[in-house]
Amino acid sequence: MHEVRIPNLGAQIDDAEITEWLASEGARVEAGEVISILETEKSSYDLEASHSGILHIITGVSDDRISVGELIGIIAESDEEYEKARSR
Repeated sequence: MHEVRIPNLGAQIDDAEITEWLASEGARVEAGEVISILETEKSSYDLEASHSGILHIITGVSDDRISVGELIGIIAESDEEYEKARSR
C-alpha cells in the first residue's frame, strides 16, 4: 500500500488546494498517471501516481488549503489490501 500526500511543491509553498481528481475512487491507476490537479498561490500542479494500483481517496475536492505532507489518498494493490490496512 502506498500513501498519496501533498508533495513539497517548492520553497515558500506550505499548502495546496485539490481542484480536481482526474482518477475516481476505486479506479485502477498506473504509476506516472496524473491523478489530481493541485493549485498553489503561484501555479497549478499535476499530481502523478507514484505506484500502480487501486486509488482510494481520503480527501476530496475542496476550497480548503491542505498542508504539504498531508495524506490525501492511498494506492493499494487490491481492495483486500486496502481493507486490511484500514482495519489496523
